[in-house]
Amino acid sequence: MDRSLRSDAIEISRGWLDEVDLASLIGPHFDNADRSRLFDVVAIGKAARQMSNGVRDVLGDRVQRELLVVSGDEQGPARSYANRREVVGDHPVPAEASLAAGQYLASFLDAPTTSNETVFLVSGGASSLCALPAPPLTMSDLAQVWVASLKAGLDITQLNRLRASTSLISGGCVLGRVRTASSRALIMVDNVISGPRWVASGLTYDYRPSAEQWGQLVGSLGVQDPELVKRLGLAFECRSRVMEGLVTASHTNEVLAEPGLMLGLAALDARQRGYDVISLGASVHGDVEDVVGEWTRVLRTLGDGPHCLIGVGEVTVRVGGAGRGGRCQEFAWRMAAELPQLGREAVFVARSSDGRDFIEGVAGAFVETRTRSRAEELGIDYEDVAQRHDTHGALEALDLLIDGSHTGWNLCDLYVAVLGASGS
Repeated sequence: MDRSLRSDAIEISRGWLDEVDLASLIGPHFDNADRSRLFDVVAIGKAARQMSNGVRDVLGDRVQRELLVVSGDEQGPARSYANRREVVGDHPVPAEASLAAGQYLASFLDAPTTSNETVFLVSGGASSLCALPAPPLTMSDLAQVWVASLKAGLDITQLNRLRASTSLISGGCVLGRVRTASSRALIMVDNVISGPRWVASGLTYDYRPSAEQWGQLVGSLGVQDPELVKRLGLAFECRSRVMEGLVTASHTNEVLAEPGLMLGLAALDARQRGYDVISLGASVHGDVEDVVGEWTRVLRTLGDGPHCLIGVGEVTVRVGGAGRGGRCQEFAWRMAAELPQLGREAVFVARSSDGRDFIEGVAGAFVETRTRSRAEELGIDYEDVAQRHDTHGALEALDLLIDGSHTGWNLCDLYVAVLGASGS
């Protein structure tokens, strides 16, 4: 394997991080704000701390109160302000810390304030980190819903609709607690199917599903426990009554950053390295096997290189058993079976933009033309790993994992396939 091909692929998947700055993206959203205007800030999600720091850089001491809900592996710069409170929720499975965060959010918004506007800074992971389920649902119930969604192969929009339908904060319910005259949300988009509308289970978007829509959502989950289904139904009815009486202030939702930003910067990097770039866009999604098939079909049509096939999105993995891995690791492992058929040297990288591909310390993985044959030489059964979704251990044994840490961004996953020139 040409090591320059490998290093190019890995750098193309990472280099965009050096080219973006949150404060420069946040500033234009407040260009027309009255300089005397005061703000309360609520930041929730994987990028909460960095987004909040960016707002502080722009608004300074006009921020009167601030609440951050972050994940336990948050590694961004922890600035200290007397009027900033930071709480930790659970991720990726909501648990008791998430409930405590949801209760704290409610009390924060219910408290009297002298500010003119409430600013919500919303990024992916928020609906796990901060939860306030309608009764009689418990956090254990929410965890069961999450597990069932993985087994059923639900995409993130379906899961977030389910969450919003039984939440006393998501789906716009939180807006009923705002005490300022107006509010706005700046949203970092990590949902390639439905865009900003379903980031964080539609935290600041009004969502009121009908009973028929609710029935379809629960049916898609495939829950077998009749008592859990009953509790979900009661929670839906409770939440529906709350939404009927909801009174909100003036509110706007604004996109701060979306997956196309990452895609554009990565594509520019690839071109500057001399590759012919073919983009599959910023909405790559679907079952991982289907997406692998699509990428392979495109790769087989490419003529003389070098080429870089690039896309952004989130594949769906229908999980069963006790295998360890993540979406990116799964995608990469399955591509290892396709690269040898291309007749030239190739590298495929799948990297999470937030720095964590389900397993802490792992951002993603890469595979090369000889990955499958190397696995067999080491006694690793390729098909068995794929069937058990146990990719982490195999990729680790082959030294193909990409180290990861918190990036402060959450813009889905970046996929890069680099092909050498024909005959290479």
